[in-house]
Amino acid sequence: MNRTLPLLLLALALPAACVHAQKPVRFDGPAALALEVLSQELEGLGLQTAEMDERDAVLRTRWLDTGFRYGFVDEREATIFRRYTLVLQRRPADTALTLRAEVATCPRGAAAFGGVELPASCQPMEGVLEDHQQELERLGLELQQALARLRPSPEAAGQPPAVVVVIVFRAAEGLLGSGERERLEEVLAAKLTETGRFRVIPAETVKAALTEQQRESYRQSHDTASQIELGRAVAAQKLLQVQLQPAGAGCRLLGTLYDAAEMVSEQAVSADCACQPAAIPAGLDALVRALVDKLR
Repeated sequence: MNRTLPLLLLALALPAACVHAQKPVRFDGPAALALEVLSQELEGLGLQTAEMDERDAVLRTRWLDTGFRYGFVDEREATIFRRYTLVLQRRPADTALTLRAEVATCPRGAAAFGGVELPASCQPMEGVLEDHQQELERLGLELQQALARLRPSPEAAGQPPAVVVVIVFRAAEGLLGSGERERLEEVLAAKLTETGRFRVIPAETVKAALTEQQRESYRQSHDTASQIELGRAVAAQKLLQVQLQPAGAGCRLLGTLYDAAEMVSEQAVSADCACQPAAIPAGLDALVRALVDKLR
């Protein structure tokens, strides 16, 4: 009997799975984040640390068998093993973290030695399953929320209280489609709030302060004075106006912070990015960092 026939029949019986390029998860944590503290937070999420490299600021969790059957290794049915790697980039005000999953296929029944090393028969996987990408993103969100509890309040850190701000996001004609401006405004609001230096007045509160006629006028207006007046109406201390403009082969984000009481500009920052909507959040992240640096 042909040996490949049973394997072929088994392959047809296995669940279909789509593998795609992995998208690492990036987020910020508290300043001077120690690997030991990160290990404790991961343990609280059910993951044990296998390796900590202080020199390169890298932490790896133990290899675990996910139990997901995927293909064959040495003509034996295989399952996917996975571990997580966290790379830290320490900065004066915070720590940037990059979370990735390392995946490999191993013969069913294989075991990682101490959770640190896989058997020689295992084979690295190119890409990840969609379900595993989603699990990676959920872990990143849970870890980000856990680390947020470690951040001291601005007052406890000896910083001034958070500034109450209202956001105005503009884009040059043709750069953004319907609904994309509002989505990016929400991304900007989240990034500002994460710094601990700002409290953003929700867009719903701003809209509620306007009549229907005023709302349309405000949406189309580029009059900074009228925007600042609106900021006052919703008890904002500052107005942050961000404009997305073409710049060479890409785009540039220009941010100006206005004082709502004195109606004068205080700070101006900029950041370059690609013009595709998916690339603009990275530019907003750089813009917010530049703004926080100027406020120190």
